[in-house]
Amino acid sequence: MTNSRLQHKIKTFVYTGILILAGGLSPAQADNLQPATLQGRILYRGLIPPPEQHIITQDVETCGATLQTRPITISDDGGLVQAVVSVEGVSGTPLSSKQAPVSISNERCQFRPHVAVGSVRQPLEVENFDAILHNTHIRRETRAFFNVVLLPQAKGIKKVMKNPGLMTISCNKHPFMMGYIQVFDHPYFAITDSQGAFTIPNLPPGTHRLSIWHETLGTIHQTITISQTNTANLTIEFPTR
Repeated sequence: MTNSRLQHKIKTFVYTGILILAGGLSPAQADNLQPATLQGRILYRGLIPPPEQHIITQDVETCGATLQTRPITISDDGGLVQAVVSVEGVSGTPLSSKQAPVSISNERCQFRPHVAVGSVRQPLEVENFDAILHNTHIRRETRAFFNVVLLPQAKGIKKVMKNPGLMTISCNKHPFMMGYIQVFDHPYFAITDSQGAFTIPNLPPGTHRLSIWHETLGTIHQTITISQTNTANLTIEFPTR
């Protein structure tokens, strides 16, 4: 993928809305409540771009002659897959360095998972399960975070993530390979599953601004107020294109 195509894919589209999960809170009221679990779904009901076809000319025995990638994947009822949901402006202790690492693997010339999330201080482990060489290159904007040649089926390499932000993953040997990692400096984030569902536990009560990012659809924002101590539920729909 060329740099211009990559920049186009990560341009931000901003949509702002307000969702009140319960009545507004004063600071004193918020202090008296326990953290809540935020559960929800992210939906998209707009046009789905056709799959992108990549013609492969090297390592065909492992990668195949063609590779198909989907810019947008949804469930049968519109649940948006691999959207990253996070809470902005909330202080919280990042995940411990003793947490299990975020794992990115090279498998049949694709990054799995295609989109990953993690916290500063958390290790990132990059593995190569293929019987061919890969050169995994992870960047934040133009600055390299990880640029390592991975021998066939070699042991994974770990590196601690120290800065928040969006990182792109590519392979210097196979330019059709692409992935993303969103890194946060707090624990209030999640990625949607195959049904577009997500869960963020232990969210402090009060009014928060949610950010929902998708590699093709961009970013939307939603303001929510949580004033209950158990589980808050919401559904957010991306604007149609």
